[in-house]
Amino acid sequence: MTLATASSFLEKDGHALNVTDYPALGLSFDSLKNSAEENRPDFAIWNTGTPTLVYDIAIAESIKSVSPETTTCVMGTHVSVMPAQALNLSSVDIVIRGEPELTIRKICSCKDKEFTGIPGISFRDKKGGIIHNPDSDFMDAGIIPFPAWHHLDITKYRLPLKNRPFLIVAPLRGCPFPCSFCTAGIYYGKKLRKRTVNNVIEEILNNRIKYNVNDFFIWADTFTADREYVREFCSELLSRNIKTSWTCNSRVDTVDRDMLELMKKAGMWMISFGLESGSDEILRRSKKGIRTIQSKRAVETAHRLGIITSGHFIYGLPGETESSMMQTLSFALDLPLDIAQFYAASPFPGTGLYDEAISEGWLKENDSFSQSHAVMELPGLSAKRVDDFRQYSYRRFYSRISALFRLLKIAGPFAATNIPFTIKSFSGWVKGR
Repeated sequence: MTLATASSFLEKDGHALNVTDYPALGLSFDSLKNSAEENRPDFAIWNTGTPTLVYDIAIAESIKSVSPETTTCVMGTHVSVMPAQALNLSSVDIVIRGEPELTIRKICSCKDKEFTGIPGISFRDKKGGIIHNPDSDFMDAGIIPFPAWHHLDITKYRLPLKNRPFLIVAPLRGCPFPCSFCTAGIYYGKKLRKRTVNNVIEEILNNRIKYNVNDFFIWADTFTADREYVREFCSELLSRNIKTSWTCNSRVDTVDRDMLELMKKAGMWMISFGLESGSDEILRRSKKGIRTIQSKRAVETAHRLGIITSGHFIYGLPGETESSMMQTLSFALDLPLDIAQFYAASPFPGTGLYDEAISEGWLKENDSFSQSHAVMELPGLSAKRVDDFRQYSYRRFYSRISALFRLLKIAGPFAATNIPFTIKSFSGWVKGR
């Protein structure tokens, strides 16, 4: 998504681009290396993640081995918080800190590769020293362009279970909520920055015409953070008789029956809630700002309205015990959820959870952060036990006949005609790969 948006800026500036989603295409490390050798790009820019950091920054070594003159640039939440780590571990030339698109634009427009005046980056000077330029400002949401999806093979982006093509539409950026485990505020800031509703709808219409796609993930950390904005968006879709299909992420304390009903009328078929825990004490310690009674009310309301519900739970947050994990699983089983995803708490750098894990000495590993693999040893609760209970939760939730019927209902007729894809899609999506 980010590279597609940045590509729109670069395309407008007249740059020649080669944008490739290697994981989506199933291409190997060697394919990337061969492409770098063949094209000898001025700049190579890619996204990084905490769970895959070691692999991601190793890409720089591969590129430099065949195209040493290429300036290698990485971005992502982890390297934004720890830029020196990426620069010290590999042949990365530049770390882009924070919101990347405008910074990428400035880097690629720097013909003499003199990066001293570009805010929001860390880089090596000619003597090998690390320079941290001042932070960049967040861009005005009004100038965010439509992503240049035509540079990517969008046939590879398909809805899990349903196997329909979909695209991402990002109407707003920023997250004002203080959850201790989340990196959202690090990358896009705490303040909500909203594109105009008309601009967002024009992007949806453009995607329908240009790419023949009518299914969308309305991407925002919490789309419903501004209720009036959501109401305006839905009302505009309805008043213009735009029939589209979309899903979004939400918080249970930002929706009510009237809003959910309006969202469904405007085309929303599934909503995902960050429920996190069935223990109010765990929720309090994690600064989630919700209570389980609110979670129950929101999920049940959406279910009664015929909206597919997805719930996300985290095991191993501070204060977690064997008893509280069981409480969370029982809570998940009691809710009318169609989909449940169970994660291991991961102390991503830059979060309050990371600071607490360091100060309390909970970290078992320092370089393998993943929500599918516990890395903290809490008092009285081992990382292995968290991992085992996470897998047990999946088995308990999806072994029920009611859960299987709900999945088949979501998948529809396609499930019966393409069982291998359905199984693979479901397994990869639910278990987070």
